[in-house]
Amino acid sequence: MKMRYIPNILSLSRIPFSIAFPFLAYFLKSPIPFLVAYGIAGVADVLDGFLARRYHWESKLGAKMDSIGDVVFLVFAISTAILMLDFTFEWYVFAVLGALVAVRVANAVYTRVKFKQWGFIHNLATKYCAFPIFLMLPAFIALGRVYSVPLAALVGLVVLGSIEETLILRVMDEYDMNMKSIYHMRKLKKRAALEMEQRKEVPV
Repeated sequence: MKMRYIPNILSLSRIPFSIAFPFLAYFLKSPIPFLVAYGIAGVADVLDGFLARRYHWESKLGAKMDSIGDVVFLVFAISTAILMLDFTFEWYVFAVLGALVAVRVANAVYTRVKFKQWGFIHNLATKYCAFPIFLMLPAFIALGRVYSVPLAALVGLVVLGSIEETLILRVMDEYDMNMKSIYHMRKLKKRAALEMEQRKEVPV
């Protein structure tokens, strides 16, 4: 097996673990098997991106697998929360969730139209904001209830990270799923412009 396929395998491994979430939680009547599978899926999510960037094993197929894994993980994590927790959302939770879905779908469509491919930018803001949400579900399960205010606040932060993704897509000339932030995007553009000016000044 070629080592460069390890990130793709890790991305794919999240899918069966994620699908197992509600079954482990509902049929086994214990949060422990679910939390173990949840933790494994989370570690795989971190490792696939780290290894791909660290050893330059990025690929378009890997990016698609990672995005699919994210969606499957989110859907089944939410399904598990519905099964295990008795809760009602306040209106503002639905508002921020709706905003998040709208921005993410708009970004995906914009990426498809502009760069002729489906995908999401893995900017730092979205990653850092998504991490507390990853920890939030086990915390809610431990507490036995969902708290609307922290949920809405954390999802709102992900919305802001997704809006930054929109700005990156607008400025970006060539698709780079690993662009860290709009600041890095502008910095790279300035560097490229400076290098072009320096080449013009060099006598032929």
